[in-house]
Amino acid sequence: MVRSRKDELLGWLTVIPALVSQILFIYLPLATALYISFNNWNLIRPMRWVGLDNYTTMFATADFWNSLKITSIYVVGTVIPSVVLGLILALFLNIKWLKGKGILRTLFYIPVITSMAAAAVIWGWLFEANYGLMNVMLGWIGISKIAWLSDPDYSLAALMIIGIWKRVGYNMVLFLAGLQAIPSVYYEAADIDGASNYQKIMSITLPLLSPTTLFVFIVQFIASFRVFVSVSVMTRGGPAKSTQVITYYLYENAFRYLKFGYASAIAVFMFLMMVLFTIIQFRASKNKVFYS
Repeated sequence: MVRSRKDELLGWLTVIPALVSQILFIYLPLATALYISFNNWNLIRPMRWVGLDNYTTMFATADFWNSLKITSIYVVGTVIPSVVLGLILALFLNIKWLKGKGILRTLFYIPVITSMAAAAVIWGWLFEANYGLMNVMLGWIGISKIAWLSDPDYSLAALMIIGIWKRVGYNMVLFLAGLQAIPSVYYEAADIDGASNYQKIMSITLPLLSPTTLFVFIVQFIASFRVFVSVSVMTRGGPAKSTQVITYYLYENAFRYLKFGYASAIAVFMFLMMVLFTIIQFRASKNKVFYS
């Protein structure tokens, strides 16, 4: 079929808005951040080219490695539980005979659409050392009060609880969509063969849900790696830098110390880390993801 010039023009007119937005809001900022990372700039004086100095300084700074370690702990402590809990909830809320599924799904999804800033303020009250609900409930079972946000041993755990609470509902919805896309003929055949519910989950559900699982893991890794609002509102990287994740470390260097070149180098590093993780995930799951 031969396309006319009019059809080609219409096609370009359709693509141009999306292309322009991609260039303006993704590729141009990335290129700008990359350029600034090779400069020394504090917004007041003109940029001064320093080459790789910002990167060598970054890798030689103890605070950078500490922030990367804290971020890694946060990622592992939020991604795995939120994915597992999201899958369990999806399996439970996908049961055909279960009543009130719509209400339950809505309740579990509410944290997703709740403003993180507002949620962080509320959770700050819940984690209050003397009268917070978390310590009140711990007192019911005989556990002494915990200084959740002022004790370096517990502050990161408090942020991880909030991160899990915030993301479980999102994972649940994605898994529900994946579950409902699995053809029922597979389960009917398994019923004929006398398979148990456990066997059906392990042999049918999880393998056919693997593309969704891969997507959820990648999305949650990126979201956890970029955590910022809860840290900024609740702990500001403290106490004793125990919650100084890499995004807050970047923020402090950019807007507190006006080291925009150094902060841009951190941003470029974060971008490369997320790209590298995504590639590793795809490579590692190449023979474990089943596309129907």
